[in-house]
Amino acid sequence: MAAADTTTTIRVPTQTRDRLKALAARRGESASDVVVKLVSAADEEAMLAEVEAGFEKLASDPEALAAYRAESQEIEAAFDAPTPEW
Repeated sequence: MAAADTTTTIRVPTQTRDRLKALAARRGESASDVVVKLVSAADEEAMLAEVEAGFEKLASDPEALAAYRAESQEIEAAFDAPTPEW
């Protein structure tokens, strides 16, 4: 955690606090650093789940999927264009 970060107190059940302290000790980190990492990991996992759900929805709609594929091919074709001379 950066020195300039401000901190706050959160209320958790005593059992959760004890588990956090034990986890932090096993990792050789502060409880604060463990919480920061766990929240970041959970946030990333949630974002990836949202992306996956979006792709599943897209895959279930043949018309939207065809439009997505056409647009993707158009974008990919742009990268095959010759490099402009400056």
